[in-house]
Amino acid sequence: MARAGGYLRNPVRRERETCAVCARPSAGAERCYPCRQQRGHAGLADATAFLTYAVAGRQSGHVMWGYKAAPTPIEEHRTVVRLLVALGLAGHAACPGALAGAPVTHWATVPSLPAKPGEHPLHKLVAGLAPGREVRLTAAAQVRYPRGVRPDHYRADEVLPQGSHVLLMDDTWASGGHAQSAALALRAAGAARVSLLVIARWITGDYGANGKFLREVAGHDYEPAICPWTGGGCP
Repeated sequence: MARAGGYLRNPVRRERETCAVCARPSAGAERCYPCRQQRGHAGLADATAFLTYAVAGRQSGHVMWGYKAAPTPIEEHRTVVRLLVALGLAGHAACPGALAGAPVTHWATVPSLPAKPGEHPLHKLVAGLAPGREVRLTAAAQVRYPRGVRPDHYRADEVLPQGSHVLLMDDTWASGGHAQSAALALRAAGAARVSLLVIARWITGDYGANGKFLREVAGHDYEPAICPWTGGGCP
């Protein structure tokens, strides 16, 4: 990851400084405003983790767009995201099981919403690396509020066995609506636990105090050994 050391940043986990759910600056609150609004939904992810921040208008943001650009993805960006996925799973795939006290049994990726033809670029990178057995999610063909948290945005293609622990993966979190809707679908299919691993937490650098936060708090080069689930050592 030396090629990305100059612009990728590990998400920061600090009580009442960053959101306990999504790791964005929280202005002294336990959770940021969007994550507080979503708390009314029963069945959200039990734990959330993020590998890096993706900053709008900067190289980290360009990478998350470019790796799945249509019709031709940018190969350098695909390589960076592929390495992030590989390092994140190789070093930390056991961490959600340690946190939950129950090992991961299944994995899934969040499809595009509304549904699009073909395989999602993240699924191509994750297949063969994720632990457990895959459970497929299907996105709704039509949605009115795609960024909202709704149980009908996705459905699992099978019923999960009792005690299932699903590692759910998404590429980018802006408000969390897609990922949390997918978590609800896994709950409806019988998942006892859902742990959510996101490649990049999208952040706008010129909004509020985000610029200062990125310079002073999240200004260190990306370090794969930092646990994305804890922000420090592995559990």
